Amino acid sequence: MRGNVRLVVLALPLVTISLAGLLAPWVAPQSPTSTDLSASLLPPSGGHWLGTDQLGRDQLSRIIWAARTSMTVTAAVMVVSFVVGVTVGALGAYLGGVVDRVVTWVVELALSVPSMLLALAVLGIRGNSAPNLILALSVVGWAAYARIARGAVLGYRGSPAADALVGLGAHPIRIVAVHVVPTAARPAAVFASTDVGVVVLTVAGLSFLGLGISPPTPEWGQMLVESRPYLDSAWWLWLPPGLAVTAVALSSNLIGEHLGIAPELRRWRLRRMPDASRRTVARGVGRDAEQPGPSAGPEPLLRVSGLRVDLDTPAGRVTALHGVDYAVRPGEVLALVGESGSGKTVSVMGPLGLLDASARVTGRASYQGTELIGAPEETLRQVRGAGVAVVFQDPYAALNPLRTVGSVVAEALRPPARGDAARERVKELLEAVGLPRPDVTIDQYPHELSGGMRQRVLIAAALAGEPTVLIADEPTSSLDVTVQSEILDLLRDLGRRRDMAVVLISHDLAVVADVADRVLVMYAGRAVEEAPTGALISSPLHPYTRALIDAVPVVGRPTGTRFATLPESDHVSAGREPVDGGCSFAGRCVLREETCLTGAIPLSPAAAAHPDGVGGLTGAHQVACPPALVRAHHRQHEPEAAR
Repeated sequence: MRGNVRLVVLALPLVTISLAGLLAPWVAPQSPTSTDLSASLLPPSGGHWLGTDQLGRDQLSRIIWAARTSMTVTAAVMVVSFVVGVTVGALGAYLGGVVDRVVTWVVELALSVPSMLLALAVLGIRGNSAPNLILALSVVGWAAYARIARGAVLGYRGSPAADALVGLGAHPIRIVAVHVVPTAARPAAVFASTDVGVVVLTVAGLSFLGLGISPPTPEWGQMLVESRPYLDSAWWLWLPPGLAVTAVALSSNLIGEHLGIAPELRRWRLRRMPDASRRTVARGVGRDAEQPGPSAGPEPLLRVSGLRVDLDTPAGRVTALHGVDYAVRPGEVLALVGESGSGKTVSVMGPLGLLDASARVTGRASYQGTELIGAPEETLRQVRGAGVAVVFQDPYAALNPLRTVGSVVAEALRPPARGDAARERVKELLEAVGLPRPDVTIDQYPHELSGGMRQRVLIAAALAGEPTVLIADEPTSSLDVTVQSEILDLLRDLGRRRDMAVVLISHDLAVVADVADRVLVMYAGRAVEEAPTGALISSPLHPYTRALIDAVPVVGRPTGTRFATLPESDHVSAGREPVDGGCSFAGRCVLREETCLTGAIPLSPAAAAHPDGVGGLTGAHQVACPPALVRAHHRQHEPEAAR
């Protein structure tokens, strides 16, 4: 409230002068061009509040009409510069490539030209008139707005919020009109508030030089020129127009400074969800090992095989994925687990066309029979949102801070809806994801919600398209443990109620142990183990999977117990370098054999390594580890009584 009062006070001079000019025909006491030589150079009095000039014209009337002239020219220049600049800058940044380079070159060229000299040249050639003055000030005035808009859109284009819109299947034209242009307009509007004073001063300066508004039309700069012979004898001729110009310029600059400071967010409390018990994962804890394997149940909704992704980096082309396979069925929760850089996110974003344009994606990926890799953008856009929806990692970054929660969710509705129908559907979705008081939340902005509530909004937006596959990319990484538990339970329950497949990406086995039906463990761009969750937790086969489980803190361990850690690599660089052959984990594995370093090692049924059925292993449990190493590793971790 205090900030709003301050803004009103700062804007009062500018608003007052602008309104006076707008209402000049009704508030000016006399005609600004009516002369009376018998009443020339009269000082301020009851008949003439600001005196008269050398021709007997009423100064107050001329000041008011001059405000109308100056503010009209300023408004026209601002509108032309703002619209042209924001549009050109936003489109250049959003389209990128050659268009962006051309826009940048033209903007830099326009900014390198002295604006006053160019204005003098235009007015000198075309003559003095209001349209020519507007043209002279707009011809390069738009360039500053284009640069600001371009910078804002460049930051937005690579943000999770933009990726989320693409992932939800939003049309590019709608993205530009509803999201890109408003994103560019906000910082440009702040600059415009300061530019008002600059334009007013420029108009007055050009009129002072005789190149602005021609007499007898009143204008502040022209009035200052006419007052020069009377600086000592008639202060009322130069002081009022000088104060008017100063007031407008100072007010506009103070408004711009005020708007340029990020407003303080209103105080709010983090809404804590009901307490839930803390999950702990230890050996043998999780789902039953007898869960159905990947061969059971209906046909997969999303099937990926031989997925390979190559990325261009400053160091050259790097292979981020080496032939990854996975599939997910209706109602199933598949967890992709691994440390940062293991390729989890790339393995789901690649088939949907959500990676950088330089990424080269090969292999096969199909959604309900529709081939995704190599498909045209229109096909991918129809799949994204309505078929496969994505919940991105950072809920605050993925939500547009300029849009209310309701408008963000309504953007993703399929089929699209408007008005009351859209509002009711959005409220239903907010209620479905467990948000309290959806009728209030729908009109709130992201900064008014807690982290857990923002994550639920993202889930609601993902569900708006009625997808059959939901991809959740680290959906709990920025949340506390209590809220993590509730978000994961929500994802599991939504999958079951809607018969929806869920792909859950996480670096923490403890997070997914009680939610996922199957787990695919990834390391350095390769799948190293896949199994039903219970079997993976109770009988991990790959040394990397064992290391992930051992690294999970377990309640009850004696004080001073050191956490299990992995050794540094002496063969590969933990996923930062491509590995052409051999096991990616060999460089950090203390049990490696010579066979681990020669030739690629694909996922194979673990039953082949345990023909006697030790540990209850079946073909549903697959591991990328030589059978001899699997047996040795399993024996090493068997209890003494079982040997």
